[in-house]
Amino acid sequence: MSDESRQNFLNKIRVQKDLEQATGSVIERHGRGAELVSKFAALDRVDQDFIYHWAGIVSESNEELAGHFVNRAPSAFESMDQAGVEAWLIAAMDQFDNQGLGTAIEALENLQDFSANYALRHTSCLFESVATFLQHFVKGLGGRELQIASDRDTYTDTEKLFLPDSCNEHSEYDLNFSLFKLTAVHLWAQSWYGTWRYQVVERLIRSEDPGAITAVFNRLECIRLDACIARDLPGLHRQLESAAYRSEEHRFAWQEWRDDAFLLTGSSASALDSVALIADFISRPLPALKRYQGDVHLLAVRDAMFARVEREKAAMKQALAELQKALEQATEGDSDDTSNPKNLGEFSLTEDGESGSGGDVQFELSYDGEPVEMTPELEALLGSIMQDFGEVPDDHMAGINPSMYPEDLESDGAGQLGATQGDELSDAITYREWDYTRQRFRDAYCLLSEFDVPTGESGFVEATLEKYQGLLKSIKKTFEAVLGESKLQRRQSQGDDIDIDALVEAHADFARGHEMSEYLYTQYRNVERNIAVMFMVDMSGSTLGWVNEAERESLILLCEALETLGDRYAIYGFSGRTNKRCEIYRVKRFDESYTGEVRERISGIRPKSYTRMGVAIRHLGHLLNMTRARTKILITLSDGRPEDYGGYKGRYGIEDTRHALLELRRDGVHSFCITIDKEAQDYLPHMYGPANYAVIDEVKKLPLKVADIYRRLTT
Repeated sequence: MSDESRQNFLNKIRVQKDLEQATGSVIERHGRGAELVSKFAALDRVDQDFIYHWAGIVSESNEELAGHFVNRAPSAFESMDQAGVEAWLIAAMDQFDNQGLGTAIEALENLQDFSANYALRHTSCLFESVATFLQHFVKGLGGRELQIASDRDTYTDTEKLFLPDSCNEHSEYDLNFSLFKLTAVHLWAQSWYGTWRYQVVERLIRSEDPGAITAVFNRLECIRLDACIARDLPGLHRQLESAAYRSEEHRFAWQEWRDDAFLLTGSSASALDSVALIADFISRPLPALKRYQGDVHLLAVRDAMFARVEREKAAMKQALAELQKALEQATEGDSDDTSNPKNLGEFSLTEDGESGSGGDVQFELSYDGEPVEMTPELEALLGSIMQDFGEVPDDHMAGINPSMYPEDLESDGAGQLGATQGDELSDAITYREWDYTRQRFRDAYCLLSEFDVPTGESGFVEATLEKYQGLLKSIKKTFEAVLGESKLQRRQSQGDDIDIDALVEAHADFARGHEMSEYLYTQYRNVERNIAVMFMVDMSGSTLGWVNEAERESLILLCEALETLGDRYAIYGFSGRTNKRCEIYRVKRFDESYTGEVRERISGIRPKSYTRMGVAIRHLGHLLNMTRARTKILITLSDGRPEDYGGYKGRYGIEDTRHALLELRRDGVHSFCITIDKEAQDYLPHMYGPANYAVIDEVKKLPLKVADIYRRLTT
């Protein structure tokens, strides 16, 4: 035997051993013997190791599926690179998760079609690969926060930018990626530069032939928007011009329209000018849309805008009512006007400086002629209203009076007064789940349903209050002291001390010839708390006994004490069994008072099934984000690590929970975990961070510890 033949023989023996070691009995049951070994031997060592690695992962889910993968993997490498083979396998595993083994095997067998599509996608830019970048990019451009979503059509409804699933106009990936970005810029510009002002939408809706009218309007607005971008973002405009046209004839057709609609390129032109020109262009042939230009879905714009207008109008009235109430309380007793005990003043709003064609307008809010500092939330709300109207309508500012609203004025975060967050869900809600082995999300993998906690035994609340009456008094005193704490307020018009930073800035303004600010002092002042806290209570079967009782006692004491602070808080339990039956149990919603019914629900908290934490965190974090609060906190009460039937245990459950917490952190939500698991040091630092958890060594200490941690987190 020659040296080369001997080396080939040894290589095949090594491959056979590696296959057997990596996939166990998969080869024995599903392999094709010498033919398969021969194909494996022809692969690079890196590709062989890739197959061994994934065969082991797939066999943990289903051995037969792993066998089909091993049989076809060498053929897959003949037509695709490693990234393509991985995408082919992941697609099959997703089919297995959602539709079962038969569909997954069909996906693996459909290798030829997949590889052909992959070759096309290799130069295409996929929406899923650029969605996160575009979300941040559009946010950086300014204005109302717009979500990015995929759709068959390309358009905006003024709330979202809808982009295609992929872009393959060009044979190079970078050019297709750039076209994705430019399309998002053009759709963003429609909101920022006032294409969809309220008055414009009303006129287009009332026209006799909205379809024909909006087609012309779309072209005219493109001319105006391009001119706006050229003035404000010249670099992006150059990219738009280089990508816009498909041919010289296409460029010439647009040049004719631009010459005849030249007035739209002026800095004072508005969308109403485009509407006025429609009659002059309605009979002309329409040039094909530019590459980055989307369609117009007028009804979608109308529905989104009209809903937002009412929502923001209510939110505006609510924000001003809360501000007025705080101002009146601060000045109570200072007025000599006895004919009007409340001495209610009025708000006025003026633009501070010149406003351009976009939505970037600075406002100055006054109350009885005195300037009032606005919160960032109120400034964002005013900016969004400006994008819809070009001004702040009078009815958004009229009729503000704290007596119009209840003392516990609440919102669901979308501006709807008195809205209910926790209406019964007729269908389960789907949530994604992070699979660390695949380093991907399993989309729509978890099904979650909400239920009310049934009322518990009578007498539990009274017994708890009697048992801990001394401790409860101590907790209440601690919380009352929090209300009396003063915080340092900077940049005040009068105060106890000089604000050095403000003084330095004022001196710099004076040196440049500008007027000095009068807000040069610091002052200690009691600041109204603006906190929303979500308590996420473990209702898994492992809490049976003393743990469950301690959880209920802790919640009773905490609720009693929280009534002193007036903080917004909600309580939800979680449990379930498998990804198809995740359960959330409503104990107290944010918009719900601490009533006798809530007390009975707390006493009705009982152990259920397992602890699938990731989906619960995503759902409760969503509810928490719907509240209007400056500080948002999620506090978890649990007795152990995340674990559920069907593979959700060990590192898998920990990594999914950690990923869900990272998603909350990006949304500005603070998370903290209180547990009695003595082994928590092994996994909680990785999940929550080194300073965001506490381990209780004795169950009886839980009520005191929960209250103490809450005080520290919220002060």
